[in-house]
Amino acid sequence: MKTFKPWPDRIVRQNTCMNTRACAVLVPIIYKDGEEQAVFEVRSSKLGWQPGDVCFPGGRIDDGDDSALEAALRETQEELGVDAAHIHVWGPLDYMESPVGVTVWPFAAYMDTDDFILSRGEVDHTFTVPLSWFDDHEPEIGRVELATRPAPGFPKGLDISNQTGWKQRRTYNVKIYTYENYKIWGITAHILDNFRGIRAIIQQ
Repeated sequence: MKTFKPWPDRIVRQNTCMNTRACAVLVPIIYKDGEEQAVFEVRSSKLGWQPGDVCFPGGRIDDGDDSALEAALRETQEELGVDAAHIHVWGPLDYMESPVGVTVWPFAAYMDTDDFILSRGEVDHTFTVPLSWFDDHEPEIGRVELATRPAPGFPKGLDISNQTGWKQRRTYNVKIYTYENYKIWGITAHILDNFRGIRAIIQQ
């Protein structure tokens, strides 16, 4: 019988057919008022995409970034004005491919300062939420429908080529936390819960 030699260890990379934008974010945790708190940004109203939304610091992975982590740190430093010496990375979270057209690589980190100098073109203001608050509050769940249709010029001869309108495919859940007057939702809420789950396992 022929034997097959196992492949050597390799880094598993994303293999996708989606035209998504690769992004990286940081989940920054600070120690404030005697407890751990997550730092959130409120996006500037001047931005063309999701103005006023709550998010974590981060953004697109540029060609000049050596890694997703480098992009997350660079964006955090640009948006919050925090020197790299104040950011202590714990590690990566699970990456997320979103139906809105982005693939996000998140990382968790402790920041030993909340003395921020905000990039006003991107960040309106920041706020913090105690991690313990999320232990006592369940998110509201909204459902979003996904639908497809062939774009102009799609090759003929396949079943989808005869489709003329939108065809519902499936739904996905959107988590929504309401903290005071803020809505922490969508990708940010999913990344937050992923962080909380991984953190709970690590701390066992």
